[in-house]
Amino acid sequence: MVSLRERPLMPTYDAASVARLERHYSTPQIVDQRVRFRAAVAARPGERGLDVGCGAGHLACELAREVAPAGRIVAMDRSRDSVHASNARVARKELGGIVEVRTGDAASLEFPDESFDFVVGTQVYCYVPDVARAIQEAARVLRKGGRLLVLDSDWDMCVWGSKDPLLTRRMLSGRAARFAHAYLPRELHRLVRAAGLTLFNADVFSIIETRYDPDSFGVGMIETTCETALRYGVPAAEVAAWEDDLRSRKTEGEWFFCLNRFIFSATK
Repeated sequence: MVSLRERPLMPTYDAASVARLERHYSTPQIVDQRVRFRAAVAARPGERGLDVGCGAGHLACELAREVAPAGRIVAMDRSRDSVHASNARVARKELGGIVEVRTGDAASLEFPDESFDFVVGTQVYCYVPDVARAIQEAARVLRKGGRLLVLDSDWDMCVWGSKDPLLTRRMLSGRAARFAHAYLPRELHRLVRAAGLTLFNADVFSIIETRYDPDSFGVGMIETTCETALRYGVPAAEVAAWEDDLRSRKTEGEWFFCLNRFIFSATK
């Protein structure tokens, strides 16, 4: 097994990875997550917002509806395939006059000081090696009174019901190794304060599934968890046994999945 100190570089998603994200972001659990997150952002008409690590553009397009007609959203990602997917979504939603999509680096934002009313990052800062610098950059581009909203997971707080809980923990350790900060919520209150922001709320919500649904987030995560576990040293036979166990849990009462996610809200 790899040591979690062997941190990977921030990944650049290719077209296949973006297509997978598209499926994950369309699951009922993540649609509900965006509803919760947008409520925390509380975007208002006329505001200007920055979506750091926009992925396939789901959140940016939804926020655009809330700042319209005079507001603007800048959606930024370092992956060109993500930028392409976001631009395609913006075009389909006819939001080209409100959403601007561009490539960029979370730790080196190419915007003037005090450019935005809010900055959001959902499941992106966990990938940024210099996360302290990234939070400082978000603070820099916020206007006085502006808001930073960060949603992220603590991967110690992910659970699948399985017949081998110890193997499940090893599988999750492999998954955690793909992040620069697999337990970022534990650090966020310190990071936002160090960036000169005032933390005004920290909240947690749970994604909980109690029946097997092939279109759910928990089932969708099996594939990527197996891939990362293999990459980080779990024997193939054990990975296959774990996957077979989970995918066999289709009888009522057998499936259980839970992941705790956190929303940190800060102001400048």
